[in-house]
Amino acid sequence: MKSSLTRRGMCLATSALLTLGLSTGAIAQDAEVEFRWSHHEPLDSIVDKVTRAIADDIEAETQGRISIKVFPASQLGDWNEVSSQVQRGSVDFATQPVSSSTDPRLQIRVLPYSVMNYDEAEAAYFGDDPYLFDLMAEMMAESDLTALGVVAQGFGGAGFRECPDVDIFDIDADKGGLRVRFPPGNQSWENMVDAMGFAPTPVPWGELYLGLQTRLVDGQVGGQPSSTYANFRDVTDCWAQINTHFQNSFVFANAETFAELSAEDQDLIRDITARHAEGSLEMARAEDQQYMDLMKAEEGVVVLTPTDEELAEIATAVRTSVWPLMDDVIGEDIMNTMKERAGLIE
Repeated sequence: MKSSLTRRGMCLATSALLTLGLSTGAIAQDAEVEFRWSHHEPLDSIVDKVTRAIADDIEAETQGRISIKVFPASQLGDWNEVSSQVQRGSVDFATQPVSSSTDPRLQIRVLPYSVMNYDEAEAAYFGDDPYLFDLMAEMMAESDLTALGVVAQGFGGAGFRECPDVDIFDIDADKGGLRVRFPPGNQSWENMVDAMGFAPTPVPWGELYLGLQTRLVDGQVGGQPSSTYANFRDVTDCWAQINTHFQNSFVFANAETFAELSAEDQDLIRDITARHAEGSLEMARAEDQQYMDLMKAEEGVVVLTPTDEELAEIATAVRTSVWPLMDDVIGEDIMNTMKERAGLIE
């Protein structure tokens, strides 16, 4: 009989372990277990493909000894609720954003221009010194979560109802009071929009289509090419790929559940996750281009891409003006690490 290693099935698991003559602090490598794994994205999304590939490989490489039931598309609740469920152990694994409700420092995941492009994202999350992944993993451990990897989902940009008459990439240009939506309550993004020379206007994601349609706002930030194509392509005349943020989901487990596995099984899961997570970088890069091409070809959207120099100027301006405001939220030590990596301080 298969049993879950969460608090839902601890009595059965404990009984099986005692029968095997093992301590309850670890699960034998030959024990059969079943895990519940949640993610928040639709079927066939990058997150769905990567999660299922990880689950399939784990099952294959353990000859079915570890089985995984994947619950896609927020079937177990929205990602904030699932974060809590993983902390409590009622869900074993998840691929999704990590809620910052219990630890505001976790907002660093979507800090504007935490990384500027795919090369920086690879170094920060997947390289020999994955400093940003390590920072997140340390914080998550304090919330009883074990970070295993990062799934790339694309870079954000800015969509406009009509193509502006000004140079969007010129950080010093007068933007004429163009109103650009930011997520309500997100101070760092509000200041990012302001640093770019636009008029920050708070609009919830669920009201953004109407806001663009009625011209309550002239543009928006918060999505990447895929989400803009899916939700706003008929109210978007211009898309600027300014890489506002690196959209990603973490692969993580309940810390106690993961610690109960044998060292060999822990290493196997980490290795499989790392392999597929790193592959998501190229998937995300290709998807960004795919949906920019679709917006252009199917909807006649003008797609603008900055030069490396223009993007660096935008990123530096935002980092310089916005990041110091996050010292009290994320922590001065952590933000100093970010500033050092970006070359803002020595």
